[in-house]
Amino acid sequence: MSSTLVDRRRVPVEHRWLGLDKRSVPYAAVAFAVIALWAWVLPWVDDQVAWDDTTRTGQAFQVTTEVSMTVPPGWGVVSGLRTTDEPRGGDQAREVEQTVLVKDGVVFSVQQGPFGESPVRLLDQVERITGAGDSGYYVSGETRDITTAGGLRGVASDFTTADGAGTVTAFVVGGQGIEIQVAGPEAQVTALQPETDAMIDSLARDGGDS
Repeated sequence: MSSTLVDRRRVPVEHRWLGLDKRSVPYAAVAFAVIALWAWVLPWVDDQVAWDDTTRTGQAFQVTTEVSMTVPPGWGVVSGLRTTDEPRGGDQAREVEQTVLVKDGVVFSVQQGPFGESPVRLLDQVERITGAGDSGYYVSGETRDITTAGGLRGVASDFTTADGAGTVTAFVVGGQGIEIQVAGPEAQVTALQPETDAMIDSLARDGGDS
């Protein structure tokens, strides 16, 4: 490996923390939160209330200020900005928030934020932080390349926990990292995989540019 390549992969000193890239810490925090959501919070919520905000056919969510995705019907909306929502104050950049959708015990979460390196680097950092210590999070299988129908290129890997399984997918578009996590009991994750794969495949730059 050339010294130039090593230098490109080396995290700038101002972004280092215990040998990791501090910029990826929020993504790992979300990964922990999603696992906690489906493992403990969601079953309790399902027992207490019925979802009164579910997705409808043809609806799309804003993932970043320039990327959106189409969602299938029937997913409960915990948070997220539909492309048809009116941004408060006219500043859409401040309104794009984490998208969290739930269905049959499965959580589909999209987190975004500034990240200037590759999708492989983002995925690696999230897995290293999330799997640190005795977290019960283990990567399973090989990292695979993903290309959406709109031409966005990313990487994905599967994971297991003590109570279930899931997938983390990472993209970097226009200086924004996009981390998508699907988590839940293994049987439900498998049953809903056609829908979750379709959501990821629908990610595209607004206006069609990739």
